[in-house]
Amino acid sequence: MDGLAEPEATEAVRPPVPADFRAVFDASPRPLLLIAADPPKFTMLAVNAAHAGAFGTTPDALQGWGVLEVFPPEPMPAVAEFVEAVRTSLEAVIAARAPDQMAVRAYAVPTSDGGYDERYWSATNSPILGAGGEVTHIVSAIQDVTGEVLERRSEEARKLLMREVDHRARNALTVVQSFVRLTTASSLEDFRRVVDGRVEALARAQTSLAARRWEGASLGGVIEGELAAMAQPGKYSVSGPHVLLRADDVQAMSMVIHELATNASKYGALSTAGGTLTIAWDKGSAGGVTLVWCEEGGPAVAPPAEEGFGSRLISQLTRQLGGDIVYAWRAEGLRAELNLPFGD
Repeated sequence: MDGLAEPEATEAVRPPVPADFRAVFDASPRPLLLIAADPPKFTMLAVNAAHAGAFGTTPDALQGWGVLEVFPPEPMPAVAEFVEAVRTSLEAVIAARAPDQMAVRAYAVPTSDGGYDERYWSATNSPILGAGGEVTHIVSAIQDVTGEVLERRSEEARKLLMREVDHRARNALTVVQSFVRLTTASSLEDFRRVVDGRVEALARAQTSLAARRWEGASLGGVIEGELAAMAQPGKYSVSGPHVLLRADDVQAMSMVIHELATNASKYGALSTAGGTLTIAWDKGSAGGVTLVWCEEGGPAVAPPAEEGFGSRLISQLTRQLGGDIVYAWRAEGLRAELNLPFGD
């Protein structure tokens, strides 16, 4: 309101305001405006303290001005929509000679520190009719519904999260069932150890997802989490740019790394004191990620005589991720290259 000239008021827009009415109007805890039915200006004839306080100003700073005059001449899109909604509602009251309920809209108000606080508002604009049935004035009763809007958003987010958790839980149970059904081992103890390892890897993937509210996880975080659980510090190195995995890809990626690390621990570089493992990835110029798993210093390796469940699982999960994996069975250790389509 700074810099605005003092508005001129005429007798035509000065209603008689009995003292008792004005006392009730001013004391009302709900923000109220008494507006002249003088479009296109819609002069604010009376502004109670609750209304002025809600918008960070004073009654004297508003009274006498048109409702639409207090907004910036070239408002931002969101403010322009708010202004147009006010204009449309006031015009509807005059045309229909009936109350109009405005839809909830966002409008930021200034704060004491010079910033702005996003708030949500609703208003009921009601006509005051003259002796001939014409609309002479409009009473605007405004309500701050920010709390209701935020609570509704929170509830919607909670329901969405619960649906996501339910979906992930069912999916995890299906995966565990496949582990139990398809895992083979030479002894019951080996069977338990293999299944336990895979279930733990699955649990770590769920933990990574939960940490980001089921919105995904970082590729580096998933790899570090698996190797930290399976190898001694100093036996491996991990490097690469930040890549955010989609929520649907976290579990599959975690299981691929787990299966590779399990093989390295049983037959490869992580099975001996002098072996090392290097994992590095980079983003391609055309999109996607190339990840290289490189083992050195372990026992000589050779392609397996037959594909076990772990190898089939890696191939299946890599295809699920939309990529492929290529093995190089070198004398100095396994080298595997994964070409994956994602990358942010």
